[in-house]
Amino acid sequence: LRSPHKIKLGVSGCARECAEARGKDVGVIATEKGWNVYVGGNGGFEPRHAQLFAEDLSDEDLIRVIDRYLMFYIRTADRLQRTAPWQEDFEGGLDRLKEILLEDALGLCEELDAHMARHVGTYEDEWAAVLKDPERLRQFSSFVNAPDTADPSLAYVEVRGQRRPATEVEKSQAGPILIAPTALQVRS
Repeated sequence: LRSPHKIKLGVSGCARECAEARGKDVGVIATEKGWNVYVGGNGGFEPRHAQLFAEDLSDEDLIRVIDRYLMFYIRTADRLQRTAPWQEDFEGGLDRLKEILLEDALGLCEELDAHMARHVGTYEDEWAAVLKDPERLRQFSSFVNAPDTADPSLAYVEVRGQRRPATEVEKSQAGPILIAPTALQVRS
């Protein structure tokens, strides 16, 4: 889903809100009657709690409301604009968004639903496709430590049966690398 800015979602299974759903762009909190949806939250430099958008939704209605909200946000927000400032700048605010997305005041809901359905229907996981194609995967091989090629700048020391990277001093020493001094003090 290509959006004007990153989108964060949170889902909490109860009112304690352990997932901090109200600090996300879209937050979902379970209730005894269904799901509550909160929108426009923001963490970070200018934190803001999300506002209640819809209450006690069924599973199907929950997905539909989130889909419509995201598609409308993607269509109308400015580039790099998060949901919180978009909602603040939106003429009519949250109440107008509710009219548009829950009551279909502009007659857009069917179109928004169709756009999301088309996106879901044609979605392809780009990275899964790369992992399945050896030729494309080869484009992402490391140029340092390439397979079957030793990196001469790396040196390792074995300590108590485990390998660790050698320090600069250990790398510069000629011959075997000693971990203990050459003589051990014996106490009686």
